[in-house]
Amino acid sequence: MRKKITYVLVPVILVLVWLSFTGEGVEAYLKQVQETIDDRVKYLRTSESSPFRQYNEPFKEPSYFPIDASYRVNATVERIQKRNIVTLPNSNSGVETYEEFAWLNFTLNGERQRLLVLRPAGFGAVKVLFLAFTDETSADLTYGGGRYLDIEIGKSDKVVLDFNLAYNPYCAYTDQYSCALPPRENQLSVAVNAGEKNFH
Repeated sequence: MRKKITYVLVPVILVLVWLSFTGEGVEAYLKQVQETIDDRVKYLRTSESSPFRQYNEPFKEPSYFPIDASYRVNATVERIQKRNIVTLPNSNSGVETYEEFAWLNFTLNGERQRLLVLRPAGFGAVKVLFLAFTDETSADLTYGGGRYLDIEIGKSDKVVLDFNLAYNPYCAYTDQYSCALPPRENQLSVAVNAGEKNFH
């Protein structure tokens, strides 16, 4: 009897999940992502902390790929028990220090992928962790020094990665900034046609 209930419930659950992300659900998602992008662009244009305002660079609005829900994926969190200290080269030929935190395992464009999440060393407890990556669009359609994603990992072993929110580090806009480059482990083997494009 229990098996029959399971067989009935699974299709129902799948339908409910599908319905939650269609129609108004999709429209709400697209609107939310666009608002996040608009907020970032507004910050770059108007904030005194923006690299454009800090260094008197002429503002040019960043461009983005069309928002595509297929680049919003669920990832499994694989926490690293023995967290080594790693150094990453930065855009100004220096290095920056981080601590290994977790691996994120997911499927993108039909291929299994994983990304290494780092925590800045020497800053104590931080809420937003460091996730930088390159992909098959890097140095062509997107910035060659990689792109960033803001990521928070709580107690759950699941987290959502939305590549539509991938953005350029400040060194993409001006060489006055020093930005950490992605670790070698974070070179994705697929093209991520989502998020911020290369800045010209």
